[in-house]
Amino acid sequence: MSIEENLQTLREAIFDGELGEAMKAIKLAVDSQTDAAQILKEAIIPAINDIGNSMAEGDFFMPEVKISAKVLNELTGILKSYVLAQKNLDEIEVPPWTGEGDIDDIGAYLMTTIETNLNRPVEEHMGMLQMIATGLDTHEFTPCKIQGTEVAEN
Repeated sequence: MSIEENLQTLREAIFDGELGEAMKAIKLAVDSQTDAAQILKEAIIPAINDIGNSMAEGDFFMPEVKISAKVLNELTGILKSYVLAQKNLDEIEVPPWTGEGDIDDIGAYLMTTIETNLNRPVEEHMGMLQMIATGLDTHEFTPCKIQGTEVAEN
């Protein structure tokens, strides 16, 4: 399997919440010494953007978000160690989670966060990944606007 195929597999596994596939793909990427920036820019960041887009469009709901967040959290642990070693760093700075609102608001927040941070160094991408993975996993979502409308009409 080529590096590009493996990174595509990783991207799809994150989006689909397939922890086993994602772990195989990240381990293969690390074992083959794929550059951390390439892993982030070609697999993980696009997967987060896909998740954010699906949330904003109303195609992703709480179960999918939480499953993908668990996958991202697992990958973060592996990739963080790899980035620290590659960049000879002791720690990575993690920005605070500032997402608020319902699921489509958080989806838009993810896409904006990614878009505004595309040209940052790999260690900043890693901090953003850790913030997003933890934020999605622990965020208490408010009821969706669509759900609120349906409840109000009943």
